[in-house]
Amino acid sequence: MTPKEFQSTNLAVELKTGRKRLEDALHGLSDEQCERARATRSGSVAEVLSEIVTKEFLVLMEVSDRLPSLPTSANADGRTPTASRAARDAANKSVENLLAEFDVLRSAVICRIEGRKPEGAEFDAKHAYVADVCVTRFNQQIDEIERWRSSEIVGFSAARLRAEAREAELNQAIVELSREDFLAGDFDLKSLFSLLFDRFYSEDFVLWLGAGEANGRTAAFQRMADVLEPINILLEMGLASIVSFRPTEREQDTEGNFVTDWETVLGGAYSTGRPVRWRTVRAWKSRRVIAERIEDLPSPKP
Repeated sequence: MTPKEFQSTNLAVELKTGRKRLEDALHGLSDEQCERARATRSGSVAEVLSEIVTKEFLVLMEVSDRLPSLPTSANADGRTPTASRAARDAANKSVENLLAEFDVLRSAVICRIEGRKPEGAEFDAKHAYVADVCVTRFNQQIDEIERWRSSEIVGFSAARLRAEAREAELNQAIVELSREDFLAGDFDLKSLFSLLFDRFYSEDFVLWLGAGEANGRTAAFQRMADVLEPINILLEMGLASIVSFRPTEREQDTEGNFVTDWETVLGGAYSTGRPVRWRTVRAWKSRRVIAERIEDLPSPKP
């Protein structure tokens, strides 16, 4: 076997190994991890995979004398699709379909490498191109995906943090509170907070609100009640009403905290009608909030 023949065979082996490595890397990968890693514009497993499939397709075009009959090989008018078009088409497919398409494309690349005689400058250039895109850069991307999947944040894996955090459930409970009749029952705000939110917060919960710090769940709920009491009085007197109350954006930062942006609009004679915005940053442990920071966000100009 000549050196070129050995290189060609070795490349084919590397390409075959890549198919299994891709499946292993995607196993357990979630859209949330892709989104947190800012992996793609849409932050989804399907789009990460579609980018890989598109690269395989472009490599196959480069090394083929003529394109095989593949679903993504040509448009209805016979023209080859651009990379962006191929990526958009792939992004609309399921992960299972994309994996199957990757397998077909990668197999076709392997056939071209194994079937071509290893001689001439043209082959050398295409051989190097395939090795660069389908082995070197492919393995780099798989390494990165594996880092997303196994990344550790403040001592916990990303998957464990999501499992332990009940951020969405807590936020929904807060939204439901905004729809309650504040005059119903004999509860003051602190008692109402305790009734609805004790199950979400640790007894040792620490709250930073404005320039103040409150240590312990009881003190933190009292601090929240004091801040909201003037608004509650207006609501009780019928001088204001809640027009809208909603979270506008949610993410997990690099330290594992859950960040939610909020917006509310009050109506009534004492309201400007301008949205009021704020942000909550929460740290969770053992399915309870152990720390939370509430900070004001700029409101839109009228």
